[in-house]
Amino acid sequence: MTTTTLASTLSHMAETCTSMRHLKIIHAHALRTSLHQHTVVLGKLFRFAAVSPFGDLHYAHHMFDHMPQPTTFFYNILIRGFSKSTSPWHCIRLFNSMRHNCVAPDEYSYTFLLKSRSRTKLDLPLILGSDEIHGAVLKSGFCYHLYVQNGLIHLYASRGVTVSACRVFEEALKMGSEVDVVSWSGLVAAYVRAGELDIARRVFDSMPERDLISWTAMVSGYSQAKRPREALELFEEMRYAGVVPDEVTMVSVISACTNLGDLETGRMVHHFIEENGFGWMAALCNALIDMYGKCGCLEQAWHVFNGMQRKSLITWNTMMITCANHGEADDSFWLFEWMLRSGVAPDGVTILALLVAYTHKGLVDEGLRLFQSMQRDYGIEPRIEHYGAMVDILGRSGRLQEAYNLLTNIPIPCNDVVWGALLGACKIHGDVEMGEKVIKKLLELKPDEGGYYILLRDIYIAAGRTVEANQMRQAMLDSGARKNPGKQLSRSLKKEDLVHKTLS
Repeated sequence: MTTTTLASTLSHMAETCTSMRHLKIIHAHALRTSLHQHTVVLGKLFRFAAVSPFGDLHYAHHMFDHMPQPTTFFYNILIRGFSKSTSPWHCIRLFNSMRHNCVAPDEYSYTFLLKSRSRTKLDLPLILGSDEIHGAVLKSGFCYHLYVQNGLIHLYASRGVTVSACRVFEEALKMGSEVDVVSWSGLVAAYVRAGELDIARRVFDSMPERDLISWTAMVSGYSQAKRPREALELFEEMRYAGVVPDEVTMVSVISACTNLGDLETGRMVHHFIEENGFGWMAALCNALIDMYGKCGCLEQAWHVFNGMQRKSLITWNTMMITCANHGEADDSFWLFEWMLRSGVAPDGVTILALLVAYTHKGLVDEGLRLFQSMQRDYGIEPRIEHYGAMVDILGRSGRLQEAYNLLTNIPIPCNDVVWGALLGACKIHGDVEMGEKVIKKLLELKPDEGGYYILLRDIYIAAGRTVEANQMRQAMLDSGARKNPGKQLSRSLKKEDLVHKTLS
């Protein structure tokens, strides 16, 4: 067999490859026949390893490192692979290496780089910022390419920088580019991310055509902004328009049903999920468990939970807090043991869910032991919500001094919500002296919150100390604090709400 024929055969085999095991066999044969650097053979092998769902990015990177002089084509493939991975920040290192080695990037290099940057967290130490990438695009002359323009729009959209996203969109129009549905969707996403939903809706309504991304951005935006009716209404429009939703859309729809307490619509959505083959998705099942739990249907929550073949940590946490809130604390503890036996390690939300269960069960000492051992036994540092849960447990049982000592010795920054929970416990138990100590702390943290003055005034009145009650009312008026009784405290006393927020 001639070299040309062998190279053609290996290329075809690499193109039809279905697993890394198969690919490694082909790669080994290419090495033995000295065809491992053949441009076409190497390209086919490398593409599968880097971007195929059955590939291996680590293996692709190893292949890349052994290339004498990788071209733009090979850089682009690896950047593309990392742009879709769980470590998209590697793209920036590759891009900088590309420029350092005098390999000229093209429009695809920038497109994949922009995609990776939009998926990278802001707090990571990166070499290139959004404006720097934008500047590099302008200098290279690729700002006229629609894919690059769309990448810039979506990059700014991911940060909620509407001014920059609009500027790129308008520049594309001035250059005579035919902006497409991807461009419009990016603009909608930018306004949604910035919390400017009404403007986002106006842009959405102005779109010549809409895709799944634009519909989902608006539905999710309404749901996250606690505008569930608008989310569900838009979802109905989406279905009427014949657009098939995806997992992200459905999670937002379930969340809207949960916020409304709309069990009937929630059940319809559940039926829609099963009918359309989404029932295997863990994120959707987790949202359904949460919805049924908050709507008072524990049996249905268990039905979804037991029907899941793959249970994530969020699944276990959601079911635990659902049981705790239904007064089934023992089931929460049993779930925790089952989770550990299944090899799933707990996190801070797990501990918080258990503390809520201990609160509902009235098991103060057990909750305290868990709190004191969470770092030693599970390597989990207590956060402010764990301290808040402990204040709730101790406060409900009347152990106010212990709660006060806990907060005065807290090693992390404290806030008014946790101290407010302790003040609420002082009112329940009529402890005037402790209430006075707590209010001093609260007024240091939030002097303009009138609800705290009113609560301490109520404690004085309940104790028959009308002189102090009147003095507290006058102190509130003199300080100019806002009269907002109970709102802050009602939130702080519901630790399960914090768990639900964390789970979502």
